[in-house]
Amino acid sequence: MNIVIADQRKLVCDSVQLLVSSLPGYRVLGQAQDLSRAEALVGAAADGVTLISGVQLGNGDIVALLRRCRARGTLPRTVVLISPGELNYAREALRAGAGAVCLLDDLHQKLPQILAAQADGVVALPSALMARILADPADRLTKREHEIMALLKEGLTNFQVSARLGLSENTVKYYLKTIYQKLDVSTRTAAIARYLTEDY
Repeated sequence: MNIVIADQRKLVCDSVQLLVSSLPGYRVLGQAQDLSRAEALVGAAADGVTLISGVQLGNGDIVALLRRCRARGTLPRTVVLISPGELNYAREALRAGAGAVCLLDDLHQKLPQILAAQADGVVALPSALMARILADPADRLTKREHEIMALLKEGLTNFQVSARLGLSENTVKYYLKTIYQKLDVSTRTAAIARYLTEDY
């Protein structure tokens, strides 16, 4: 099975490659830290390819990548790697066409099983993780999202928010995109207004 590994963190890519390379029958075609390279690697694969990706990439995210691949007719089998606080991202990735989710904490134990299921065309989601995703209210903001909204209320720019929280500006933009979806708004002003008037 051909594998493409994508995550903005090189350490995650290297860890996944080390694990996958130890499994028989798998060949890593390359790594990508940004959306454009990940899309190029998936598109260049002559045969079917499985994408193993974290939720965030340079200049984009897994949902944007899956949508772009689908538009090109190259939607890969996809395993999304998440941290415990990224359940909402997992939910969005599944809606965009991902077929499996794996917690980074369970990488060594669960990823080989998930890849085997993907090879058989089976959607793979460990039952405990599925229960957490279903139990997690999709419309509630996370602690980090509340922190960002508090800074937006103060009138801070994306750059100022990123500096205050120690995040990259792209990561702040990613959080804002998710917040806008949860609040069902499309602008910063509308997000602040709704956040102030409703309980999230």
